[in-house]
Amino acid sequence: MKSYWTESLGLTDSNALNAGWQQLAQAICRCETNTLRWQVIQQPTGSGKTQALKVLCSIQNPIQHPGVLIVTKFREEANRLSEGINKLAEWNMARPFHQEAPGTNDQLAFAPVIITTHAAYRLALKEIADTGLTHKANRLLSYHGGKRGWVVIDEAFDWADTYSLLASNLRSMSGDLVRAMHGELRTAAEQLLDFSIRLTDTDHGRSDRVLDAECFDILACIDVNGLKAGVAGTSEDALAKSIEHRLATKTEPASRIERSSKKQYLDQLDQLQTIARIGHGWTSRRGGRTLLHGSRSLIGVDGMRGVILDATAGIDPAYAVMGHHVDVLPRPLGIRTYRNVTLHVSYGHKVGKEHLAHNAGREWATVWGDLSKRLSGKHILVCAHKDALPDIEQYGPKDGCVHFDNWGNLDGRNDWNRCEAAILFGLPYLDDIEPAQRFIAHQGQQSDEWFRGSRKYEEHADIRTALGDGFIARSVVQAINRIQCRNAIDAEGNCYPTSIYLLLPSGNTGMAVLRAIQQQMPGIQLAEWLSGATKRKARKVPTEIKLTNHFENADPGYYPKSEIVKTLQINPSSLERVTAKLRQQSSVLAGKLEAYGVRYHTQTGRGKEAYFIKQ
Repeated sequence: MKSYWTESLGLTDSNALNAGWQQLAQAICRCETNTLRWQVIQQPTGSGKTQALKVLCSIQNPIQHPGVLIVTKFREEANRLSEGINKLAEWNMARPFHQEAPGTNDQLAFAPVIITTHAAYRLALKEIADTGLTHKANRLLSYHGGKRGWVVIDEAFDWADTYSLLASNLRSMSGDLVRAMHGELRTAAEQLLDFSIRLTDTDHGRSDRVLDAECFDILACIDVNGLKAGVAGTSEDALAKSIEHRLATKTEPASRIERSSKKQYLDQLDQLQTIARIGHGWTSRRGGRTLLHGSRSLIGVDGMRGVILDATAGIDPAYAVMGHHVDVLPRPLGIRTYRNVTLHVSYGHKVGKEHLAHNAGREWATVWGDLSKRLSGKHILVCAHKDALPDIEQYGPKDGCVHFDNWGNLDGRNDWNRCEAAILFGLPYLDDIEPAQRFIAHQGQQSDEWFRGSRKYEEHADIRTALGDGFIARSVVQAINRIQCRNAIDAEGNCYPTSIYLLLPSGNTGMAVLRAIQQQMPGIQLAEWLSGATKRKARKVPTEIKLTNHFENADPGYYPKSEIVKTLQINPSSLERVTAKLRQQSSVLAGKLEAYGVRYHTQTGRGKEAYFIKQ
C-alpha cells in the first residue's frame, strides 16, 4: 500500500497513514474469524481507505482467495473499484454486479471479488427478513461452494427498514375492497376497514403513540395475503368501479382518488403485511393526517459480519443505537489536519427544504451576489436541496467553474476533488418521524412515555433529536469533503487552501453541526460570514387558507377548536373572526369546508367548546 500510495498515486505517506491502513487490514482479515460485530473504520476522507481496500483484495493468493463482497453506494463506483482491483491484480479478479452489469450464478460464485450496490444488498436482506429465502443473498455471498470470507461496506449503510402508511389511504382502499371482494376476502376487507377506522377515529391531538394491543390484534388477524391475491386477480376495471363509487360519494377530493390504482393497493398491502410481521407499530398525527409506522433492523439477518468504511461514524448516533451489533474503532491520530481550510459561517438563517424550495431564486441571488467576486476564477461546488436547484443553477457562470448538486447525491463521490470552495445552500433535515423509526428499528418497541419525551439514551438527552442532528452533521461533513480538502498534500495531512461557506440556523441544531465539523476536521479555521440571505420574515398565510388546506387532507373525525389553534399555530382571536363567517351558511368559507365534509358546531355554557366535524 505504501508503494502504491507514493509511487503510483504520487502521494505522501506518514506513520499515521500506515497505522490507519494497518487498522483497516486487520479489521477486514478478522472477518474470517466470524467476529460477532461489524467493525466500523472511521478514518477521515482522503486517508486511502478505498485505495487500501483495492490493494488488499488484489494481493490475495488467487487459489486461496478469501472471497470478497464489496458494497458501495453507486453503480459507477462499483465499476471503478472493479477496474482498479483488476488493474492492480493484473487479471480479472473482480466484477461489478448491478442492473447494468448482470451475471450468472456461476460467474458470480467463481469471481474472487464481487462489487454491488447498497440498493442490491438491501434487497437481499429484505428478502431474508420477509420470506426467509436467501436467493438474492446467495448470489452475492456464495463463493466456491461456501461463503465469502470478507464483506466490506463502503460508506454508511442504512440498516433501518422503515414503513409508513397514511391511515386515510388505508380507509379508502379498504372501502373499495369491501365493494370489490367477495366471500372470505370481503370479510378480510371489512376487518381492514374496521382497523383503519380505529386509526383515524383516535389520536385527535398532534401526538405519537404506540399502536395498542387490541388494535394490533385486529391487524394480525386480517388475511392480508389473501387480500393481496384478491387484488392481484381483480381487473383494473373492477377496481375502478369501486373507486368511481367512492368518487360519487364526495368524501374526499377527486385529485386524491384518481391516484388510486391496483399497483398502489398491492404496495399498501405489502407494507401493512410487513408491519404485521414486525409485530409492533406506532401512530403519528401531523396536520390532521394519521400515519401508521413500523420499522425493523436488517443488520445481521444474513448471518454476516464485516467492515464498514464510514469517515463520519464518530458523529453519527445511529451507531450507538445499533449497540452490540457494531464496534466503532478509534480513529488513528494525526492522519489529517485542516488548518488550511476556512469555514465561513453565517448564522440565523432559514435553511429547510420547504422554505428554500419556494424562495431559492431570490435567496441565492443574495448569496451569489455576495460571493461571486470573492470566489471569482475558482472552481466551486454548490450543494442545495434538489427542489431548489432549477432556480439557482441559472445564476451560475457559463464557464463551467460552478458545479451544482443536491443532498443525497454526494456521499462517497470524488467528482469535485479539484474544487477550491464549496457553498452549502440549505441543510438536509429529516422530519421527526424518521429518527423515531430508526431508533425503534434497532431498539424495539417503545412506550408512550418515550413518545411523550422521555428519550434519554446513553449520553444523549433526547435520542430522537440527536439522530436528526447527527444526520445533518454527517451530511454536511461529507459534502465539505467532496472538494479538494479531501486530498492530503504532505506528511502532516494538510490540504491546499480551501474555503467553505455555510448558512446555519439559530439554536441547538446549528451548534451541533458546527461542533461536529470541528470534531471531524481538526484545525479547521472559523470565520464569520454575514450573509443577508434567508433571513427575511416569512409572509403570513391567512387563517382561512390554513383552515381549508388543513381540512382538505384531514382524516374524518372530531376537532376541538383549541386543537385547531395549536395544530395550525394561529392566533385564537384570528380564528374567532374566521369562525364568525362559518355561522353564516351562505359564506364562501362555509361552502369550501362543506365540500370537504366539514361542519362547524358552536356550544354554549361552562366547560363547553366549539368544534369541527369531518364526515
